[in-house]
Amino acid sequence: MKELKCGDVGFDCDAVVRADSEEEVMAQVATHAREAHGMDEIDAATAGKIRAQIHDAA
Repeated sequence: MKELKCGDVGFDCDAVVRADSEEEVMAQVATHAREAHGMDEIDAATAGKIRAQIHDAA
């Protein structure tokens, strides 16, 4: 199980995304970014920051 805490990417947000793979986390993050943060797309630099913060769930 992989996990990403939105706040670890630099947003003032308590959301946590968990999924079986990094790709699934990224798909869920895209939806969260659009719905919670008004981001229509995630640029390459932000995607890199997000991927760097994805870790194995405890």
